[in-house]
Amino acid sequence: MTSPSYGRRGTAVLVALIVVGLLFARGPAAAKPDAHWVVSWGQAMTSQVSTPRTPDGQLQRDAGGDPVQQVPTVRDVTVRQRVRLSLGGKQLRLRLSNVFGETPLRVDQVQLAKAGEGAAILPGSSVRLTFHGKPQALVPAGGELLSDPVAFDAPALTPLSVSLYFKGAAALSDAHPLQQGRVTWAVQGNAVEAANFDGRTEEKGLSAWPGDHIYAMTAVEVAAAPGTRAVVTFGDSITDGYGATTSVHPWPAVLAQLGNAPGATGLAVANMGISADELAFDQVDQPAAGIAGLKRYYRDVIDRPGVTDVVVLFGANDINRGPDSALLPTGAHARELIASYRLLADVAHQRGLKIWAGTVLPFSDDPNWYSPRRDATRVKVNAWLKDSGAFDGVIDFADAVEGPYDTPKLPAGAPVPQGIATVCVVDEGVHPNDRGYAAMGAVAFNALTGSKVKPEAACRMR
Repeated sequence: MTSPSYGRRGTAVLVALIVVGLLFARGPAAAKPDAHWVVSWGQAMTSQVSTPRTPDGQLQRDAGGDPVQQVPTVRDVTVRQRVRLSLGGKQLRLRLSNVFGETPLRVDQVQLAKAGEGAAILPGSSVRLTFHGKPQALVPAGGELLSDPVAFDAPALTPLSVSLYFKGAAALSDAHPLQQGRVTWAVQGNAVEAANFDGRTEEKGLSAWPGDHIYAMTAVEVAAAPGTRAVVTFGDSITDGYGATTSVHPWPAVLAQLGNAPGATGLAVANMGISADELAFDQVDQPAAGIAGLKRYYRDVIDRPGVTDVVVLFGANDINRGPDSALLPTGAHARELIASYRLLADVAHQRGLKIWAGTVLPFSDDPNWYSPRRDATRVKVNAWLKDSGAFDGVIDFADAVEGPYDTPKLPAGAPVPQGIATVCVVDEGVHPNDRGYAAMGAVAFNALTGSKVKPEAACRMR
């Protein structure tokens, strides 16, 4: 979910799950035959395109009048990206992504290391990854590719650095476009083993904001003990962490921190939220917003290795931008969301997974979002989530962040509406801030584990 109101078109909700999960290419099993793999870091990929403009600022258009869309292409470039594990392990493997690519993606060298400050890596920690025994990776168009497992001792919550070298022309069709702070550095030449990128020529061709994207990699997986609990969080920008100040503040990161704190049993957490994504409908005019959650459910959640639990938090974008028969942004109906949620639950249970429903947060003040009818839809959906019995449990995120939302827009003496509490919101009543995300992470951890942890500063002043 994002603050801007985007237009989009929809299709029938019930058709979405017909989409078949992708077949993933796998490297040879260098691990023990009984190795149990789980996703320790993960982000969902979206279509990475740019729309060039003319010198006077107008969109360039093709012969049919449609805006020209270009995929960033690099050559002789090293892209170094920083991610943080949740669960630790002694064997790791990397999952590269070219799901949206129309041609195979060749990566000529891949290096894994423990991350230092900025683009630096820790001395002595760098290892080369191989793919089917070779140093080069060829990621198929429309698919993914796993590296061979590598021995790499990484405790829980370790920040990692992954360096990808593209010798020839490489179209980077897959990316995740929202990070909290800079996580990516790109320089010319092969620098995968460089201790840092000081003095190197920066590559500017990735995107308008290259530092806050993750390119062409969707997961780092660790070999874990059988029975290890692995959670995939699935949603929109509130799960993606829009408004958080650093990468440790989105609620899934807080959940990972709590699940891997000293004395905890260990918890793998992969964040598959996409900002501006909707559950039931595609964002056809916003490729970076992702295809509908229903359509990417298999790829990003169900087919990930070792998953035991799914936490779903969707709805606000659908409610505020769902189409009517004339494709106008009037807001989706509760019945559409309920049908979609029921499908998610049914599929998860067929696979033997537990699925937890997160209640939809209030959105009290944004004039492009709030209306009494839309809020009534939110309340109806939340009531169904709590009462339907379709899920293994409900995580009441809305209750965790709700409180008086005081705003300068209110007339003097007007009653203060309920929304995301003022102390826990970062924008016009739509997205939580770090304090709000901490409250959400705590309530998720408590629901999943039966714990009773409290955030350092709550949103509700009980």
